[in-house]
Amino acid sequence: MIARLPRSTSRRIRALLSCGIVLGAGAVGTTALWSTTAATTSAEFTTADVKIRAGDAEPYSFTFPGSLLPGGTTAQIVDVHNIGSAAFVYTASRSSTTALGQAMQLTAVHGGSVSGTTCTGGTTVVSNTSVPAGPTQFWTSSPTVLAVDGVDSWCFQLTLPTGALPSLAAQTGNVQFLFVATGTAS
Repeated sequence: MIARLPRSTSRRIRALLSCGIVLGAGAVGTTALWSTTAATTSAEFTTADVKIRAGDAEPYSFTFPGSLLPGGTTAQIVDVHNIGSAAFVYTASRSSTTALGQAMQLTAVHGGSVSGTTCTGGTTVVSNTSVPAGPTQFWTSSPTVLAVDGVDSWCFQLTLPTGALPSLAAQTGNVQFLFVATGTAS
């Protein structure tokens, strides 16, 4: 004969067994994890370079033609080249480390040409301005952009003022032109 448990105990045992089956099935169901990963690498890319050059060589040095007397002028063309791989805007500054250079008056003509000893044509950016000891900006091309392989021509005219000091006679001097480029998105 089979022994029977009281009905209230039998329900409890069946309820506990049912929970065990459900919990056991849930535990078995969560032990099998499915996962996957994927990775990708971008194609090769490069960065642009911003490279500016004044004149035909680096560094570019030139001599203003002629010897000056007070009131005299001399002029020279300098081309600014974009030899990098990105378009840019640029600034231009002037300075001199010599007494004669600092005594000169500068006229800068964007896109100008030399006629005799003076600059003509183009757009006069500064006219008969002083040349300080430290770099002082006189031009910014922004918003005009110099494209890759582009060239901007400058005519620089120096004038020795009529009131130049006698101590400047038979002296040599220099004026430095500094061009600074900043790359820009095309």
